Amino acid sequence: MDQHSKTARRQLAGVCVKNLKNNGFAADYFETVPEALAFVQNLIPAGASVGFGGSETLKQTGILDWLYENKDYTVYDRYHTDDVKKVFHQCLMADYYLMSTNALTADGHLYNVDNTGNRVAALAYGPEHVVIIAGTNKIVRNDEAAVNRNEDVAAPANNIRLNMPNPCTEYGRCMHCSRDTTLCNQLVITRRSKPVERIHVILINEELGY
Repeated sequence: MDQHSKTARRQLAGVCVKNLKNNGFAADYFETVPEALAFVQNLIPAGASVGFGGSETLKQTGILDWLYENKDYTVYDRYHTDDVKKVFHQCLMADYYLMSTNALTADGHLYNVDNTGNRVAALAYGPEHVVIIAGTNKIVRNDEAAVNRNEDVAAPANNIRLNMPNPCTEYGRCMHCSRDTTLCNQLVITRRSKPVERIHVILINEELGY
């Protein structure tokens, strides 16, 4: 991303952060991944239990590697377990739940599409704190644009990544399929955070995730 694009994204992120706060979210902005990672490391107190949703952003930022290496936390690890269902339920009772978002709007809404629903369930209710890490590439104009972003960008990329036999992998856009293999089963718009500041959005001015 060139400097002109970064400047434009920075301006848009400022609007988004302001509106997120108006909607009851906690929200912070960082220029780089290392700055955001340091903030997250200070945000979560020692002794906390931590769960996380499936997310390329969490992998790209190094947050998962940091969790795996840190013995100060109880980590509910979906990737290294023989009982994923048990871990999903443990995550609902975690002190902190980390995830990204498929899109967020300039007027301060979150939009997420989920397969089994474990991620959006934790977002809506359960964990004491939800921390969302997202690149500024995921900011869109409004709810309609958030839906379009998922159908045109996130859904095809995730289906290709997971080698799913769904038509979006062939056409490069959502075809509104209704198959046993579809990943787009739960569509959730989060307009506000309740309790206030339970959901903390961390925006990074980099291209992250899908």
